[in-house]
Amino acid sequence: MPRRIPRRPLLAAAVPGLLAGCFEEADGTQYPSDEDGSPDANGEGGSTTGGDDSTAVDDDPDSDGGSDGSGSDANGDADGNAGTDPEPTVPDRVDPEDAGVTVTDAEVLDVAEGGYWTTVTARLVVENDGRFTYGLLEFRADVYATRPNSRDRDAVGFDYVTERFPSGDRFAVGRRPLEVEVRFRSRDGGLRADPDWYAVDAAVRRAEPGTD
Repeated sequence: MPRRIPRRPLLAAAVPGLLAGCFEEADGTQYPSDEDGSPDANGEGGSTTGGDDSTAVDDDPDSDGGSDGSGSDANGDADGNAGTDPEPTVPDRVDPEDAGVTVTDAEVLDVAEGGYWTTVTARLVVENDGRFTYGLLEFRADVYATRPNSRDRDAVGFDYVTERFPSGDRFAVGRRPLEVEVRFRSRDGGLRADPDWYAVDAAVRRAEPGTD
């Protein structure tokens, strides 16, 4: 009679592959072995991938490159504008005291009487030592009655005289001779129509720079 193989050994022999990665306790509980690479009870398996992701470096060039470029542009603009002085604005009118224009000499050239009026013609030497080139200057010229070789003098009249300097002939830095005429009533003088009997003083009262 053939011999019967016990059932338990037969089943164990038939499924050796299923039991290759496990071991069995006496009470029948199965645990995975360490050889298959599965995570252990502490969950340390598979944490390597997570660690690699957390320490990965962002190679996106736009992240830092954009801010650096903006900073460079900002610094470039600041450096380019540093030390650049704005062009001075030319005013419409300059205070006479700040114009830098003075009358350095005044000489009576002629005295003419006509009717009740006396006209004194004088030459002024005007110096421009200011910042601007002028297109208009206005002077106040005062006439005094005097006598030859005398310092005494009496005011007999005054007038405002305007001198214009057109484009291409502006009054720049330097000196210029200008002729002015002052007209006053003859009875206010009471003197002969002689240049030696009159004196003239003049000063700038208005100064307008030229814009060309």
